[in-house]
Amino acid sequence: MAFAIRQDTIYAHQRYTSFYELELAGFLDDLPFYRRHLPPPPARLLELGCGTGRLGLALAKEGYRLVGVDLSLAMLREAAARRPATRRTWPAYLCMDMTRLAFRAPFDAITIPYNTLNLLTEPGAVARCLAEARALLSPGGRLLLQLFVPNRHHLALTDRKQFQFRIFDCPDGAKVIKEILKWRAADGHCFHLRETYRLRFRPGLANEDWRYDYRILGHPFGRWQELLAEAGFGIAVAAGDYHLTPFVDGEHSTLLIAAQAR
Repeated sequence: MAFAIRQDTIYAHQRYTSFYELELAGFLDDLPFYRRHLPPPPARLLELGCGTGRLGLALAKEGYRLVGVDLSLAMLREAAARRPATRRTWPAYLCMDMTRLAFRAPFDAITIPYNTLNLLTEPGAVARCLAEARALLSPGGRLLLQLFVPNRHHLALTDRKQFQFRIFDCPDGAKVIKEILKWRAADGHCFHLRETYRLRFRPGLANEDWRYDYRILGHPFGRWQELLAEAGFGIAVAAGDYHLTPFVDGEHSTLLIAAQAR
């Protein structure tokens, strides 16, 4: 059976949430970056695009008062289920558009992890999100985010496509084969991604193929600098990997930014 899901609905889909959990539930390679640049606990934190809570829960365990925001109710339900019964207050989870935030009390820091900001491909959406974040920060508050920035290999994808795949083992013994096809959009500002998940070897159940098509922003480092500056942020740190190596434009495709509200 084959299923195709549109960009505007994939993050609300329960099946996508299960694939997301299978791939990222134990991923915390980015945690040292946030630990290094966040104010000490019990600072009040806002996480935009919290997903199933993998990062926020780790920070809440360290004493942070964290509020996680996501548009996907399926993701938020999974995040709430992962929260220990002894932690009834933090992290708190809310279903909210990250370009239309509704909070009264300020936050000491805001995180936008794992390329979430790249998903805001509509014109002006990134600027609105950053302006909302700036308005919600306490004086001197910090913004920490991870971005995808195309390196020289990605920029060469105008006339060809990049293919990758991974295989995951499911708890029931089945396997998920994830195929990723990436190519550069004609306008040069975005990249197209087609993710195909193939469920195989499930006793008594039919195979399934799920396909998700979406786009991500492909802004260069200089454009992200401009957007942050326009929203009232100054970049204090720009790292190119989880080892916190200084970012090199054209070489790195991961960009970890620690910015300060001005």
